[in-house]
Amino acid sequence: MVKKLAVVFLWFLIVPLTLVATSTLLYQTTNVKPNLNFKSPQATESFITQNNLQGQVLGTEITDIRPYIVENFLKNTQLENYSKQIVEASDKYGIDWRLIPAIAMRETGGGDKARPGSYNAWGFENGRTNFDCWESAIETVAKTLQEKYVAKGLTTPEQIMAVYAPPQLFTGGKWAQDINYFFSKLETL
Repeated sequence: MVKKLAVVFLWFLIVPLTLVATSTLLYQTTNVKPNLNFKSPQATESFITQNNLQGQVLGTEITDIRPYIVENFLKNTQLENYSKQIVEASDKYGIDWRLIPAIAMRETGGGDKARPGSYNAWGFENGRTNFDCWESAIETVAKTLQEKYVAKGLTTPEQIMAVYAPPQLFTGGKWAQDINYFFSKLETL
């Protein structure tokens, strides 16, 4: 019993001392004051503002964090390396940047379940459409979403579903629910 108390006492003594020593060493070697207030929302708000990361990471200034969010969302899928292009195409055609990756995850798990060689992660024509490559697929998907949906006032997953996946209207709207779920995942990454 005495040995257990001694171990617990040492644990509560050594851990804080180690943290203080590490913080002090970090401060001395980098001249950067460590931020020990991990739960400060004000610090997060001042650091990240409207998709911009203030400051530098590994010498590169990040002005738009959306490609990193999409890349993390599409991690380990066929589309992971196309996150920047997805965001750029979304901006080019004036569509929600979350729409292309959300539909791809809903329809084919980010392209992983797309018919081989089709580059059709979005289930166009029930998966029968073939694209030449992921780049042209992303461009065509963004343009189509703009022309056939957004330009006609269909901007929410529920509105888009009525044209994109009409049978879902009669089965409880699972398609729109899934897209909204993926939207929420993209907002929290």
